[in-house]
Amino acid sequence: MAPTSELEIQRLTVKELWDNNIRKPSEIIKITGFPKSTVYDIVNRLKKTGSVKHLPIPGRPLILSPTKRRYLGRLLKNDNATTSALMTTKLNNLYPNLNVSTRTVQRTLKNKLNYIVCKPRPVPFLKASHVEARLQWALNHNHDDWSHTIFSDESTFQTFRNTQIVRYKAGNLRPSHPMIKHPYKVHVWGAFSHQGPIGVALFTGKINSAKYREILQFQLLPNAYHAGYGWKFQQDNAPTHTAKLTQQFFVINDVPVIDWPANSPDLNPIENLWAILKGNVEKMVNNWIMKKKSLSGDDFQGIIQQEWDNIDQNVFFNLADSMSDRINMVIEKNGYTINY
Repeated sequence: MAPTSELEIQRLTVKELWDNNIRKPSEIIKITGFPKSTVYDIVNRLKKTGSVKHLPIPGRPLILSPTKRRYLGRLLKNDNATTSALMTTKLNNLYPNLNVSTRTVQRTLKNKLNYIVCKPRPVPFLKASHVEARLQWALNHNHDDWSHTIFSDESTFQTFRNTQIVRYKAGNLRPSHPMIKHPYKVHVWGAFSHQGPIGVALFTGKINSAKYREILQFQLLPNAYHAGYGWKFQQDNAPTHTAKLTQQFFVINDVPVIDWPANSPDLNPIENLWAILKGNVEKMVNNWIMKKKSLSGDDFQGIIQQEWDNIDQNVFFNLADSMSDRINMVIEKNGYTINY
C-alpha cells in the first residue's frame, strides 16, 4: 500500500536509509532535508524497536472520541447547568450503540475537557449606573491612603451552618450534620482598621438608626483613635447608615465618612473578614455539638466574641492593605464586579 501522508513518507525514507546502514541523524538530515526533530524521533524509535510503526497506547482505549467530547462541550456551552445525567442521555440517544455511563461522562468532563463543578459565586446585580459610579469612585480614590480607614459592616450569624468540608473513607457512610428548622441568629456589627480591631457589637433585634447610633456611640467613638491620626470611617449605603438622624450624628461628633459606591461589597475588605469569622465560629460550634453540649444563645454569642478576639493581627493588616488592589481591579474591569 502506498504511503498516505507526508510523515509516513518521511518514516519509510529514514527506515530505508537505516537499513542501508546510514544511521547518523546528521547524515540523514543532509540527504533528506527532513526536519531535525522528525529525524531524531524516527531514529530513536528505530533504535528502540527496529520499526517505525506506532507503539500501542497503554491503558484502555478512550470510550469517547474527540467528536463525542466536542459534543459534550457544545452542550455545556449552551447550558452550563446541564447535569451529567442529562448529557449522558443525549449522548446515548445520538449514538445508539455507545451505551456510555454517567460516570464516564463525569470523568471526561473533568479530565479531558477541564470542567470544574462549582456553585456560582453570588455577586450584586449591577445596573449600568452602578458600574459607571463604581468606576468613577475607583478613579477618584485610586491614590488614597487607606492605612487610617475604619472599615465597618453588619452581618448575621446563625448557630447551625453546614459549610465545613470534612473527609471520610470510601465505603463508609457519608457524614451527616444536624440542622434545625429555625436556628438562633445573632446580628454582629464590626469594625477594623489597618492597625487592628476597632469594635464589635452583638444584638438580636432589628437594627434601625437609633440602634446604629447607639453602636457607634459605644464602639466607634471611644476606639476610633486606634486607627491613627486622621482616621476616616467607611460604611455602605444601608438605610440605617444614610438616615437623617445618623447623618446628624456624624456631623455632631465630627466623624469623617467616606463616600461609598452602591452595591459594592466586593470593595469592602470586611466582607472577607466575615467569611473568616463565620468559618471559625462554625468549627467551634461543631466541636461543641460533637461533645454533646447544649448550646444556648449566650454560649453562641460567647463563641462569636471569642473568635473575634482571636483573629490574628495580620488578617486585619492584609485586608486593609488590599484596598489598592481592589480599586485597581475595578478600574481594569471598567467598574464591573471583581473577584476578591
